[in-house]
Amino acid sequence: MRIAHIADPHLGYRAYNRITSQGINRREADVFKAFQSALAKVAEIQPDLILIAGDLFHVVRPSNLTIQYTFREFASLRTKTDAPVVIIGGNHDSPRSADTGCILDLLGNLPGIYVAHTEYVQVPLKNLDTSVFCLCHRALPHLSSLKIEPDPSSKRNILLAHGTVEGIVRHAYDLFELQRSQVISDAWDYVAFGHYHCFTELAPNAYYAGSLEYTSTSIWSEANAPVDPATPEVSEVGPGHRVPDQLRGAKGFIEYDLDARKLLAFHKVETRRVIDLRPIDAKDLTAADINTMIERRVEGIPGGHAEKIVRLVIENLPRSVQQDLDWSLVRAIRSEALHFELQLRPPSRSARASDQRAAGVSRPLEEEWDEFARAYEVPREVDRERLISLGRDYLARQESGA
Repeated sequence: MRIAHIADPHLGYRAYNRITSQGINRREADVFKAFQSALAKVAEIQPDLILIAGDLFHVVRPSNLTIQYTFREFASLRTKTDAPVVIIGGNHDSPRSADTGCILDLLGNLPGIYVAHTEYVQVPLKNLDTSVFCLCHRALPHLSSLKIEPDPSSKRNILLAHGTVEGIVRHAYDLFELQRSQVISDAWDYVAFGHYHCFTELAPNAYYAGSLEYTSTSIWSEANAPVDPATPEVSEVGPGHRVPDQLRGAKGFIEYDLDARKLLAFHKVETRRVIDLRPIDAKDLTAADINTMIERRVEGIPGGHAEKIVRLVIENLPRSVQQDLDWSLVRAIRSEALHFELQLRPPSRSARASDQRAAGVSRPLEEEWDEFARAYEVPREVDRERLISLGRDYLARQESGA
């Protein structure tokens, strides 16, 4: 019996204030395209069961366009495969209040689609002699009282969960951590996780599928291991279930054989390229030196920087040198890239960031701010990207004493 394990589509995600000719946010269109590609591949491989491990939507109240698009895609999928679909709610698409309706319920009106977003429930699929136990995000506060174990009367048992397992990077908004002993054991035929956006093996029968596009608050860390362009669309995983280096950072979904307990393939989905360039250490460099290095770093991107999402960090940059940088060059790069983020870190902050890395702290303050600002629910009229930019400017001024 084969399953398709998809996680974290984040439909409705928007960023960078660039729009398509149809007036849709460019990143929103990218996410739609990745999801459509994933479902098309699912229909092609014809699995017996389809699992979606949370955060189908990026926000609790997606736009009418997002809802219409999603419903249409699932309705189309039902005409191409009879495989049941089980969807759980994640932290992004589950309302905080129990008396608030959840948009995921709309999809439950389609035949063969089962939705769980409120509590820990068992979904029995009698035709498959299989039970799917749904540990949605809103059930995590009750972990200590839950009996998370397979049903002995089912031939196959799957745990579908959305949350952070111990040992996985934990973010500021992750209030609950899943202990490995709670959710991973040989008693399960498969454990499908969502929430962490990188394809990761936790056990031979337990995986994070990763997201379908770069939609997290830490896309740069995901992009630090770029996908090898020579990797085929379907990447077979050899004995021992080792993840090949060329798959690290890849986006896609998992195909798994429950009876053989074997990862059959990770089906890659084409995404917008995200490039985190090697940082520049500006110590003892002139503005002219730095300008040359910026140009060379950007020119060194395979295939060019046009239409890509790019970051370049300049460390140990005195404010006196910053003002002499070639900002016309930066503007030209920004006009051609989908997004070009130039992070300027003064000497004291760069040194502190190095100390933090040595001490095991993973990110500088700017990235902590980015994570908070992207996860925080802002009013519709607030430009999130502008808010993030203002926050960075404020941090830079505080650091320099300006």
